[in-house]
Amino acid sequence: MSKSKSTASLILVEDNETLSQELEHYLTEEGFDVRCADGGQALNEALRERPADILILDLNMAGEDGLSIAQRIRKSMPAVGILMLTARVMSSDKLAGYESGADVYMTKPARPAELCAAIRNLLKRLAPQLVRTKWVLDTKQLNIRFQQTTTIALTSVEADLLRALALGSGSVEVDAIQTVLQDQSTDIAKFKLRLEVLISRLRVKLSPYTDEVNPIKSVRGKGYQLCLDLEIQ
Repeated sequence: MSKSKSTASLILVEDNETLSQELEHYLTEEGFDVRCADGGQALNEALRERPADILILDLNMAGEDGLSIAQRIRKSMPAVGILMLTARVMSSDKLAGYESGADVYMTKPARPAELCAAIRNLLKRLAPQLVRTKWVLDTKQLNIRFQQTTTIALTSVEADLLRALALGSGSVEVDAIQTVLQDQSTDIAKFKLRLEVLISRLRVKLSPYTDEVNPIKSVRGKGYQLCLDLEIQ
């Protein structure tokens, strides 16, 4: 087998441990930087550490399914490649996959060489793309940019919170935010007060550019929801 080395970063989202390990080994041998996640929460944590070029996404998983994951990732990370690798073979499933944001839809069992070829082809198609959205969160420089012209400085906690809200599907619960922010407080009431102050501070920073739209909405009994189309870098 001819191996064309690549530094592309992949995240394999698959809850079948055996299959995940086999694909991770093969793709690593092919020169890709491969990380594994067994579901939506693990994927969020992997993306929090660093971004990826392509997600290889199973659909049938416990908890959040692949279609839901694809929809929210496509919204917050429009430039990432999404390759769905699934046992769902119906044409309606394939249509739902593409409507959810898939670039490539492959059915199991897929030959590893075919999967590798699909990944490389997708990388070539993604390379020339330049995606511009109104809001871009730069987690390394700790800022958020509006329309490529205005840069707003953030603290690391503010950046972590915005990332968590952007990656969330709808509203994000307070306990999930506490986990993302790595807050060890056992007094949830005190944490909620600190969170309210943090969100109020972010609203003040963002509101001048949101045309009177509340950028972070409080959802009664559920948590908070980001009301901006935010791309994460």
